[in-house]
Amino acid sequence: MSHIETVLQTAKKLHFMGIGGSSVSSLAQIALRRGYTVSGSDMQESATIDKLRFFGISVRIGQVAENIDAEAPDAVIMTDAISPNNPELMRAQELKIPVFRRAEFLGQILDGYRTTIGVAGTHGKTTTSSMITAILLTANADPSAIIGGHVNLIKSSYRLGKSDNLCVFESCEFKESFRFFRSDISVILNIAEDHMEYFKTRENVINAFRNYLGNIKPGGTLVTNAEDDNVAEMLEGYEGKKLLFGRYHGHFRPSKIELKHGLPSFDLNYHPRNDGHGEYCGRVELSVPGQHNIYNALAAAAACYACGLTFDQIIEGLHAYNGAGRRFEYHCTVNGAVVADDYAHHPDAYNVTFKTARDLGFKRIIAIHQPHTFSRTKMMMNEFVDALSKVDHVLVTPIYAARETNDDYNIYAEDVVRRLPNAELVPDFDAVADRIRELARPGDLFITLGCGDIYKAAILTSKKYGETKFSS
Repeated sequence: MSHIETVLQTAKKLHFMGIGGSSVSSLAQIALRRGYTVSGSDMQESATIDKLRFFGISVRIGQVAENIDAEAPDAVIMTDAISPNNPELMRAQELKIPVFRRAEFLGQILDGYRTTIGVAGTHGKTTTSSMITAILLTANADPSAIIGGHVNLIKSSYRLGKSDNLCVFESCEFKESFRFFRSDISVILNIAEDHMEYFKTRENVINAFRNYLGNIKPGGTLVTNAEDDNVAEMLEGYEGKKLLFGRYHGHFRPSKIELKHGLPSFDLNYHPRNDGHGEYCGRVELSVPGQHNIYNALAAAAACYACGLTFDQIIEGLHAYNGAGRRFEYHCTVNGAVVADDYAHHPDAYNVTFKTARDLGFKRIIAIHQPHTFSRTKMMMNEFVDALSKVDHVLVTPIYAARETNDDYNIYAEDVVRRLPNAELVPDFDAVADRIRELARPGDLFITLGCGDIYKAAILTSKKYGETKFSS
């Protein structure tokens, strides 16, 4: 029996550090449902914090040692963003209160399910895990789901089924969190160089995913990308059961692709022997924009096929999926221009987002770029500059530090602006909203980008100047 399993068997009160995050807030609510007394802390108020308090969870703003004394937890669960010198963490260690990573706690929850479907990869995890959840719900499979973003269909980032039969979860590679997760169906969408402040080299990224393959349960199935070079390297020597997807290769492939108002549709084809002889399964019509979602849909289809669903159920569920929060999410119009938000925080994801915007027919694209972390901004400067140079204009906000300080990097938002002739610096979100109103004209798209708090700029713009306002 593991240490966390032993602790959780007798613990009555759990404290979550970083409880306002989508994943941790979901775990806190699950813990509450399972009979624990739950408390938590975060650095700022939010709608998520309000919801947790409504459910009876004690949440303190600001992370200080006194929070641990006041809540007196039996165990502490923390996000990977918590620094080693965090006062709450240090106080818990001083009092010898067991402290576990979010991933360790999630791993324990997952081990309680008969069947688990994990979705990993550098890009597309939230969308694909949400698609799988939509398919299973449409097929009345009553899944539980633990997802890293708000899913419109379930109006939450998590769902608890009536039984412990089936759970879909998002499996994150940051700091190799996914090594705590075991799955019966393991989806790996793609592998790109990301979180390089941790991994350092491309080889280390691939090796982390290769090690993760060992977490597939005996008799389980790997679902992965047939057209990703890094995935191909990861698969060297792998002899387990697998289903591949891709545009031109793999067991699951699309044909007769069409775009109507940016929404993709395609024929779904299953190639049982991964060769040229495919079976037509039906016509998929997606309700979310972007050609990249064809890949996500193929992965979701393969995972649900491995789970025993019919192609009719899969196609119906894919059509029912209507998006996730912060994934090309419309907020409002200003002067006839659309203001939207996207979670993209990697140059590859920026390129995908801009391609989707072009497919949707916008006349101008104005990106509102919040650089995320000093390390990422410095290490991927050239790639971000290349991606952002392809849009019509860029508003750059100060760097979102997250878990870092600038002592080791000496990098600033001004450095990004200097590299981009189509960019300007905006000091805060009020200035972003004002600049949007000044620049906006019919046919434009203004899109906030980043995994920090840049979405607040879109919300603020909607409040101050929004004409038409959109809601999920």
